[in-house]
Amino acid sequence: MKDNGKYIFRKATADEVQTVFQLVLDRISWMDEVGIRQWNVTDYVGRFPLSYYEQKQAEGEMFVLEEKATGEIVCGAILKEVDDRWPEDVKGSAYYLHNFATSTRKPGVGLVYLQLAEQYAAMMGKEYFRLDCAVDNAFLNRYYDAQGYVVVGNCVHGLYKGLLREKLLRL
Repeated sequence: MKDNGKYIFRKATADEVQTVFQLVLDRISWMDEVGIRQWNVTDYVGRFPLSYYEQKQAEGEMFVLEEKATGEIVCGAILKEVDDRWPEDVKGSAYYLHNFATSTRKPGVGLVYLQLAEQYAAMMGKEYFRLDCAVDNAFLNRYYDAQGYVVVGNCVHGLYKGLLREKLLRL
């Protein structure tokens, strides 16, 4: 668990799985509203149904960001130690971020989540924090560039075409 004073980064409980899944559904609706073509056009919920999130939580891979003052879950994601989108010979230990969804009502919580997740990864002895981002999402690619995530490759997962990105952690 990591705490920055306003938010707590921690593993999700079974009772919070539906809340995280709702964040995903809300984000998909938001993508429709603002004209972003990503999760809303790649059968995201078909590939990652509620049962997927239930399984990941049971395996200890679901992490949330909780607002301390309200107890509200404002962000959730899956952190994996192995990722089949990445080459098997990739160097260094890492956490891999997936299914990253933030509250559409809480701007900025994604960055808080990333910062606390990176700190947690370093605390757990990981050398890198890795993620992927849709090739054609210019806004998100600029965002990850600004956070220090460098492009190191490409991936394809069904209809999804992504850029593999990583950030070296300070241990």
